[in-house]
Amino acid sequence: MTNKEINRLLPALRRDLQLVESAKGLDGAPQWVLADPVTGRYFTLTPSAIRLLRHWSLRHPRWVLEAANREPGLPLQGRELEQLLRFLRNHDLIAASDPVQRQGYAIKAAARRVSLWKTLLHQYLFFRIPLWRPDPVLNRCWPCLQRYGLLLLRVVLPLILLLGGFLVSRDWVRYTQTFPHMFSLQGMAAFGIALVFAKFIHELGHAFMAKRAGCRVQTMGVAFIVLFPLFYTDVSDAWKLKDRRARLLISAGGILAELMLACVALLAWALLPDGPLRTAMFMLSSATWVTTLVVNLNPLMRFDGYFLLSDFWRVENLQDRAYALCRWHLREILFDYGHPPPHTWSPALQRKLLLWGYASWIWRFFLFFGIALLVYHFFIKVIGIMLMLVEIGWFIALPVLKEASIWWSMRKSAHPARLLRSGLILLAFLAILLLPWRGSIRVPAVLEAENVSVLYAPSAAQVRALHVRDGQQVKAGDVLLELTSSDLDYRLAIERQQISILQQQRQRGAGRQETASETQVLDRQLAESLARYRGLDAQRQRLSITAPQAGQVRDVARDMTEGRWLPTDLPLLRVVEQGAGKVQGYLPEDTLARAKTGMTGEFIADDPSYPRIAVRLNDIAPTGTAWLQQEMLASDRHGPIAVRRDRDHNPQPIQAQYRVRFGVLEEQFQPPQQPLRGSVILQGEKESILGAVWRRIAALGIRESGF
Repeated sequence: MTNKEINRLLPALRRDLQLVESAKGLDGAPQWVLADPVTGRYFTLTPSAIRLLRHWSLRHPRWVLEAANREPGLPLQGRELEQLLRFLRNHDLIAASDPVQRQGYAIKAAARRVSLWKTLLHQYLFFRIPLWRPDPVLNRCWPCLQRYGLLLLRVVLPLILLLGGFLVSRDWVRYTQTFPHMFSLQGMAAFGIALVFAKFIHELGHAFMAKRAGCRVQTMGVAFIVLFPLFYTDVSDAWKLKDRRARLLISAGGILAELMLACVALLAWALLPDGPLRTAMFMLSSATWVTTLVVNLNPLMRFDGYFLLSDFWRVENLQDRAYALCRWHLREILFDYGHPPPHTWSPALQRKLLLWGYASWIWRFFLFFGIALLVYHFFIKVIGIMLMLVEIGWFIALPVLKEASIWWSMRKSAHPARLLRSGLILLAFLAILLLPWRGSIRVPAVLEAENVSVLYAPSAAQVRALHVRDGQQVKAGDVLLELTSSDLDYRLAIERQQISILQQQRQRGAGRQETASETQVLDRQLAESLARYRGLDAQRQRLSITAPQAGQVRDVARDMTEGRWLPTDLPLLRVVEQGAGKVQGYLPEDTLARAKTGMTGEFIADDPSYPRIAVRLNDIAPTGTAWLQQEMLASDRHGPIAVRRDRDHNPQPIQAQYRVRFGVLEEQFQPPQQPLRGSVILQGEKESILGAVWRRIAALGIRESGF
């Protein structure tokens, strides 16, 4: 400090500030927390800051430094006092009677004042609405819970869990089949109410654990994350605790409360009748607390798992300190600036912080990218596209650009050899992205015989006689299987009887010389009955299954015994014509521009024992396929093409697919006895990775440009 500043009196501190001793640091040194009850913020102070604050009432800087230096510790200079004063002013911990502090209020208010559109743009991601100050209610409830809570936890809750588990184990099948009630309107309403209740119990768990440790619970309310509501509880008073175990219990209180609720819900499910309420109890006792554990225990999100890990490692502001350490580590790896780390940690803890920091960066990238996609689909198209670009730019691109600007500003401090190595790595990475080296095209395909006929029953019928066996050679027109249908025979008999009656009426009418109009009616009825009979007779003839071409019979359905009923969607057998094979597959839309007819490649079967086969691309369909004809390639049949089933259970591809046909170039080729799934590797036009990404983005932009 200058001579003028040394002679100036220090400003007074606010009278409502609270200074309490906190848990010891990693090195065993005592720590103190300065609490601001107005803003609800807590500041961990260093031992040197405590020495200065202890004598702050002396007001004169020289006297404060002299008194602080009389205590054990390193000698303090005016620089430390100046840093502490700046910290106190920046966080408005100085009394308002100080004129300099009052001037700072207006400056800070102007700096925090932003336009309405910026506020809406950033506040829709996360904002809180406090609803309730629970501290008075907790103070009244805590003595009763303190008196009987231990008995409930040690005796009553284990008994409830044992009884509920025993009853559910006796009715395990019904327990696992409670899901159907969930898809009714009453079931969804009951589950929604139960879920809200479970999350409220979760927050009460945090609150009561904080009250157990003697902390204030200032507010409870609703927090909105991308407009999705969640309960929250303000237990920031836990920063004042000296007992690290108590802080861990406060962070784990919500999960413990939900586990206890799950035990009670398990018994409730066993005692309740079937219905929506029982479904809600099932969800509370099974899926709800499992998802709670998965989400809340994730240490990469600022939920319970994050604070548990922070308290367990005894690292306050874990995210900020880990990110600062990762930025320093990355800069030293790339440029070797020779700067000291932002904070001194033990080697083991430094490795943990680096691992957590890098993992959190990766997690945040995918999280913010997912949020960008969410807001794009959630809002109307114009606003969704704008918000998506803002999210990607603000949370992903802007931090990267800021860090790159810091690297550029420190370029003169970089080690030349390390800078050269990093530059070569960057050039190699850019070469991988920009140079067109990706030329191969992978086409999911199926290899089978050239002419294959799969035969089905024309209608639901019974087996009368099977005339072939698996592997038998047949000629075109040979009868393979005879079916019969009692329903069809009954309808034929009725039509024959109706035809006979109409013919007799026609003959009697001719003898009685009936009018011409009555004769025309009989003739029309007779013609209709004859047409129906011929149609039914044609259906009966189709029940005699014949070979459409010469070939070998394969894959005869099992249990083709006389009298067995056959549905229309069951493949009865296949007739495979011996000869050249064929390869059929589907070309993804993003590789369509690089594929041309006449290109050659190789078919590689999924079975590694099958040899590679040279093929030529003969045909590309002009339009995308509506549904896959090769069921083996569908994702729900363990194939590589993602599909969804329509109402007729046809596999519709998620991405546009174009059917392609290949010719086999092998002269001595014997087609496989069964269709063989694999891929065709074509050598198409080379393309860079960045070019492929840009083409997809451009296609997406063109597709979405029609507002």
